[in-house]
Amino acid sequence: MTSPLPSRFPFSEPGGTPAAAATAADDDGAAELAGFTRRAIEAGFEVRVQREPIALGAEFEPILRKPEVGAIANFIGVVRRHGDSDDVIALEIEHYPGMTEQSLWTIVEEASARWPLETVRIVHRTGRVALGQAVVLVIVAAPHRQAALDACAFLMDFLKTYAPFWKKEIHGDGHAAWVAARTRDEQAAERWG
Repeated sequence: MTSPLPSRFPFSEPGGTPAAAATAADDDGAAELAGFTRRAIEAGFEVRVQREPIALGAEFEPILRKPEVGAIANFIGVVRRHGDSDDVIALEIEHYPGMTEQSLWTIVEEASARWPLETVRIVHRTGRVALGQAVVLVIVAAPHRQAALDACAFLMDFLKTYAPFWKKEIHGDGHAAWVAARTRDEQAAERWG
């Protein structure tokens, strides 16, 4: 699969490696991404990777106070019992510090180029996340609903496929197994062209 993300995106191909990402991050696009990230943060956009539980209500409050916002779309991914097996009690999530955040900002930059957005907030957990807890929160605010809905779907499709997170399912008997990349996630990202 060829990615529609800019070539400077470190994991622009599914299954990209940290070594390939480091090489890609060294190009001229890194400075451009840094400029976008600075402007986005100043505008209230946020990308955060954390071990702590996601405080869902607190994440929405500042966005609701923005007078330009007419629509908010969100996605909350939760640890479910049925994964690759039927007895999942938790996920153990690892990431590539620094590279993960850069990858998320690149996805946000692409969404901002496609839709008129007021705010984007991505919060993703790492470490052990128990059954029923939120793993990821994506909030998109825009003047109108269609932009918010489309951008939220785009962000999740690309986050699932291109952001360097690795998940291990923890089973009730203590057994653990890594979650493999899924073709359906790659196909979802392909629909955006």
